[in-house]
Amino acid sequence: MVDSPTFRATPDFESLFQSAPGLYLVLTPDFNIVAVSDAYLRATLTKREDILGRGVFEVFPDNPNDPLASGVRNLRTSLERVLEGKVADTMAVQKYDIRKPESEGGEFEERYWSPVNSPVSGPHKEVRYIIHCVQDVTEFVRLKQQGIEQRKLTDDLKAEERFHKAFNASPEPITIANLSDGRYLDVNESFLRTTGYRREEVIGRTSLELKFWERREDRARLVAILEEQGSVRDLEITFCTKSGEQRTALDSAEIIEVAGQKCIIAFFKDITERKFLEQQLRQAQKMEAVGRLSGGIAHDFNNLLGVIIGYSELLGERVAQNASLRKNVEEIKKAGHRAADLTRQLLAFSRQQVLDPKVLDLNAIVAGLEKMLRPLIGEDIELSTALDPALGHVKADQGQIEQVIMNLVINGRDAMPEGGKLMIETASVDLDEDYARRHPPVVPGSYALLAVTDTGMGMDAKTQAHIFDPFFTTKEMGKGTGLGLATVYGVVKQSGGYIWVDSEPGKGTTFKTYLPLVEESPEPAGLRATRAKPSRGSETILLVEDEESLRVMTRTLLVQSGYNVLDADSGTQALEIAHRREETIHLLLTDVVLPGMRGRELAERMVLFRPNLRVLLMSGYADHAMAAQGVLDAGTFFLQKPFTRDALTREVRKVLDFKAAVKV
Repeated sequence: MVDSPTFRATPDFESLFQSAPGLYLVLTPDFNIVAVSDAYLRATLTKREDILGRGVFEVFPDNPNDPLASGVRNLRTSLERVLEGKVADTMAVQKYDIRKPESEGGEFEERYWSPVNSPVSGPHKEVRYIIHCVQDVTEFVRLKQQGIEQRKLTDDLKAEERFHKAFNASPEPITIANLSDGRYLDVNESFLRTTGYRREEVIGRTSLELKFWERREDRARLVAILEEQGSVRDLEITFCTKSGEQRTALDSAEIIEVAGQKCIIAFFKDITERKFLEQQLRQAQKMEAVGRLSGGIAHDFNNLLGVIIGYSELLGERVAQNASLRKNVEEIKKAGHRAADLTRQLLAFSRQQVLDPKVLDLNAIVAGLEKMLRPLIGEDIELSTALDPALGHVKADQGQIEQVIMNLVINGRDAMPEGGKLMIETASVDLDEDYARRHPPVVPGSYALLAVTDTGMGMDAKTQAHIFDPFFTTKEMGKGTGLGLATVYGVVKQSGGYIWVDSEPGKGTTFKTYLPLVEESPEPAGLRATRAKPSRGSETILLVEDEESLRVMTRTLLVQSGYNVLDADSGTQALEIAHRREETIHLLLTDVVLPGMRGRELAERMVLFRPNLRVLLMSGYADHAMAAQGVLDAGTFFLQKPFTRDALTREVRKVLDFKAAVKV
């Protein structure tokens, strides 16, 4: 086994956001609360379940006992400025009292805040969300209200015990340094925690000596602004910790006088996590956009492919005696199937494929694939397996898990053009809460590990950041679609698992896939096997498909197989036919996505007056009206578009012969 790699799958935005140390709300453009950090809940004495989905001003009203309260008005004005200008808005310190829980009397507590409202833009520059970030500055304001001037911080303020407490208890880093050379006079505990230094390593040294500034010119820029304006607000900087890690912060500073010399007091807010979350949000939006695009394309594209594949089969029968024409028709059919494979890969990435999960023995799947994999990777690559005999079971779609293994093996093979070693490992692992906190978005629990390791060329960090993006490939033009690893990512995520990558240039690559373990046992092979049945029949089928060419082709295939076929181009027309016809309709074969009425709704309405009706749904992708998370409900029959004649007639026969009640 190899050491745990850096997590590379798209993180769970909600878990990351909630565990962020800062005080954050995420608001919709109509100012409803959709996300909140744990730190914000603690600071405002609220609970997540009590505020999510509600308006921010409903949750946080003005103090009715304060006739001068203006927090609601000022915050609303700032949020409207963000929506109008689409840029961040830094508010002045606000008095905005917080209501205690009813269990504590429900009274208002005097509080002061320093808020910043930042837009999160969508692909068309529209404001999708507003990140409301605040700092509780109540202690500082109270000090000032007691007649203490903030510009006399050092010796006078440090003599005050309350300043010491506020200075060192502040969650944001604070520094006091000479203006001339940046030599530190004092720093608070938050600064030490953030940068990793000990106090004795900082006091008396300059920021340049500590290599605090990632770009030395940033300090010169800060000083220039201070000398011209006297203060700086929210200047974005990049600073370096003791370990050399680069982090991002918003720096606010003022010139003060300490013992007769000019100094800088700086408050900076570490926004590294916020920037990361914003990046992940943009990435998630990009993935969502690609998913929606591929889902929409799949429906229309798979209809077209169904027509191409179906008619190529019909045409192939008519030219069976003409070798030249038969070869041309076969090439048409092959091209249709290749296009269908690409569409399925897109659907896998976007998690819109339809899964039929079963309890699986992962070791058995690997062992069953091993014979096929050896000739696939070539003689110059040594394939080995290390399968944990005590491995538990997982619940997933067997065909898709086999595709995951195949794609990872092929990726490893392509990384070793000169040959090498490829290992497939399995193991049962427990990921505890501490591990999950350090590796979001992992959920603690028991998992089956499937690891594929190669001794190939490896990848740098920049490449690793994009390996699961659709159409991203490092192969030369024409040698790859860029969908192999995107497919793996989609299947693993849709199966409730996680995938990580560990790689360095010249040191090979390990992909680690974690799938949740289940207590159930796999069905015996004998129960899963089904006896081949004839695909012909004489029953009556009501076919509902709005795409005319596909409907005509499907009707032709069914009629040639002996069935009596009624057809309709919409749910409304299908209901009219079903009501008019007195004879039995044995099967409803309907597309899921129909104009006006979805296929599932049509089926539910028809079985009310035809209780013995069997239902077979068909679609090019996992529409939400058909299956939750793309997983078929038990007892639901589904035909994936595009389909061949054999797939169509076989599935129709299976549904008609099924003895139990069919669920719609």
